[in-house]
Amino acid sequence: MGGETVHPTSFFAMNEKNVKIKLFASIMRGEGDDVEKDNIRLTSEGLMRLDGDRLEISYEELMGEDGYVENVLSFSPVEPNVVTIVREGAASTVMTFSEKGRYKCKYDVGFAEFDMTVATQSISNKVTFEKGGVLRLDYTTEIQGVSLQTSRFRFDVTCL
Repeated sequence: MGGETVHPTSFFAMNEKNVKIKLFASIMRGEGDDVEKDNIRLTSEGLMRLDGDRLEISYEELMGEDGYVENVLSFSPVEPNVVTIVREGAASTVMTFSEKGRYKCKYDVGFAEFDMTVATQSISNKVTFEKGGVLRLDYTTEIQGVSLQTSRFRFDVTCL
């Protein structure tokens, strides 16, 4: 076949499955009496893939009039409490979360790019390829050491 590699379809079917993602988020900005709070609820269909030693969950999110963002959450099933989120589209970034971890990243919104730090307060990841589950992230976003916002995310992943 001219050097092409042929993969049996059943291999991919066993390592990918359709999922429903329900995202509940609470984002707080400011301090004291000046606190602004946004609550976000999103339901999206996505794909969960077991790729070697990584579990990946991808889904799309509409960011108002700015357009779509493709999100990919990934982690090793051996180390489920170290999670990476890659966002590409109307807003782009790569963020890493681990219990009490601090990671630098860039956040690109097309017309501007920001250097920021993600400081994770807590993480709980009960998602498995076999059953889906719940991922919780509680973190603070900082720019130049100043807290910009506190975020609490809950991802409910249901296998279809």
